[in-house]
Amino acid sequence: MTSLMFLEKDISETILKELMSLDTAIEKAEQKIEYLSSDEEAMRIYYERERSLHERANMISSAEERKAIEIAKNLINMKIPVNQIILATGLTEEEINRIK
Repeated sequence: MTSLMFLEKDISETILKELMSLDTAIEKAEQKIEYLSSDEEAMRIYYERERSLHERANMISSAEERKAIEIAKNLINMKIPVNQIILATGLTEEEINRIK
């Protein structure tokens, strides 16, 4: 549990030093973080990767939403009740009514 405190953003310097003294892995991780955060190229790569992961997550979410809408359209055409379409797609009643 205490080793997880190392990951907190607002950890105090005193607690961090205490954790580092208790666990050499935490000390090594802190040293690596300090090194990487001081390297401009490493930070650029980090931010590019974060941006790429964010874009990928958005693309997946958008594709999932399009698929749910496609399924809802098919279920509407099959005269399936709205409450069942909600369960099948995860869409809201308002979203389904807009699709109709």
